[in-house]
Amino acid sequence: MASWSERLNQMTQKTISKSKEVAGVAKLNLEISTLNQNIKNIQNEVGAYVLENGLLLDDASVSEWAAKVAALKADIEANTEKIHDLKNVSLCPGCGAEVARTSKFCDKCGTAIVIKVSDPEEPDQVVVDTSFSTAEPEREGGKSCGAEAAEETVEAEHAETAGEKENTYGCTRHESES
Repeated sequence: MASWSERLNQMTQKTISKSKEVAGVAKLNLEISTLNQNIKNIQNEVGAYVLENGLLLDDASVSEWAAKVAALKADIEANTEKIHDLKNVSLCPGCGAEVARTSKFCDKCGTAIVIKVSDPEEPDQVVVDTSFSTAEPEREGGKSCGAEAAEETVEAEHAETAGEKENTYGCTRHESES
């Protein structure tokens, strides 16, 4: 029986030894995995720093990645705006909280909410009254009285009728207009 208990003891020792080995390998594998994750985090930080600061754009790969990141950010912004439209909310400029579009102030911080007016889907129609004109009639030489008066550098001479002035181009103005 002693041989049986010795064999059991040896097997137990081997099992304990193997367990220690497996635990040690698992611990080291976990540490390696953590170190690899730290490397990836640093690479992500370096990449983000390069892209955010516009560094190395003369490298074709970096330029391509920067363009992809910009396009993805634009997609994210567009989708975020669609979500806000679906939820009928906007973001508070003070604290960033979601606020109902009907609110004038943020419920969380009290900041006044600026209402963002979207562009109309149909362009405004312009109505032009072709019968109305503010233009002055043309005088000799193709100039209107207003243009002549603006160009006039000589003092206006008194006209024969009292209360009126006539400029050198023959336009008559009342004194109350000058």
